[in-house]
Amino acid sequence: MSLPNSVIEADVLIAGAGPAGCSAALALNGSGLSVVLVDKATFPRTKVCGDSVPAHALISLEPFSHGIYDDFLEELPKVSFRSSVMILPNGNRFEFSWPLPGYVTERRLFDDFLLQRVARQTSTKVYAGYRIIDYQRVEGGVLVKTRSVDGVAGTDFLARTVIGADGAPSLVSRKLGGQPPDQEVVGHAVRGYFSDVVGLEPGTEYIFYHPRFFPGYFWIFPMAGGWVNAGYGMAEKYRKKSGVPLNVLFERFRQEHPVVREMMARAKPESDLGGGMVPFSAKKQRWAGDGWLLTGDAASLVDPVSGDGILYAVRSGLQAGLAVRNGRQHEYSGRVEELFWRRMKNQRKVMSLVTRMPGIISLASLLGRYPWFRRALMKGIW
Repeated sequence: MSLPNSVIEADVLIAGAGPAGCSAALALNGSGLSVVLVDKATFPRTKVCGDSVPAHALISLEPFSHGIYDDFLEELPKVSFRSSVMILPNGNRFEFSWPLPGYVTERRLFDDFLLQRVARQTSTKVYAGYRIIDYQRVEGGVLVKTRSVDGVAGTDFLARTVIGADGAPSLVSRKLGGQPPDQEVVGHAVRGYFSDVVGLEPGTEYIFYHPRFFPGYFWIFPMAGGWVNAGYGMAEKYRKKSGVPLNVLFERFRQEHPVVREMMARAKPESDLGGGMVPFSAKKQRWAGDGWLLTGDAASLVDPVSGDGILYAVRSGLQAGLAVRNGRQHEYSGRVEELFWRRMKNQRKVMSLVTRMPGIISLASLLGRYPWFRRALMKGIW
């Protein structure tokens, strides 16, 4: 295949400028490799998410972007939390206390914050507003074809290595890895922003369980400015069985869970409900191959219990960048399996068990009054 007359060559092309892609770019800084970062959006852009950023993610980035934690605390509006509480319809509570804080901040702002670090601190060339439409194997690497989202002709890139940080479903995974999305292991979620939600305790995130809406859960995460991020998520295969759209399930849960109904009785929507795919780490897959690596949601690295994807996006992005930097792409899949996929083994077991026997959640809420039980559960899952 002959190459287009105008093609931009790079050692590494990172597809996607979210936390995984930006982390990979930061890890590649100073490597001597030419790096391009391509995203269909122009930043800041809206991103459907629970907006919960764990401190561990920022700590992981610190060696690659000195001062990033302090700058995050100074620059971004946020609410910190040190506990998460699950509330049943009868009001029973199960509370976790975390050794390090987490932060609720808009992904729109957090992702732009990371991208600005990449633009200022690295030699990575950022191409925002270019949608990748195809990957073709050619002599010398991978031809990456794009289309500009503003209607202007796109740009073609020739890359020796492609790091897929393009979320779910990943075009890198489909085109280069031959892996279409597995509907058995993906979930979907909807979320919106609301004001005038009552009953919020400082430093607490809320998760709500209802047997009629399981396996799925509702969340309320307090945000800066008095808003909350409220959403509902469920594994797609169970959502399909219900035959009910997620936005309808969101509203039904809101009305049928007594505690949620009370907290959101006077809530005012500050945005429309938005939806997105959640690729749970439920099945082993290929995370790398000839000239490609997958990170974050593109690698299905989402905690099956909590739904957290940001920590794994950051850490897998860093691992991908380091693997390419050090010429150890062949070791990347093993690192993903060792550091992430095996680590989530207990989470997968827990989700499988409670899906078959949801009454365990009610039992856990009763035992949750005992510190020894909370400590044992946290150690087993996290």
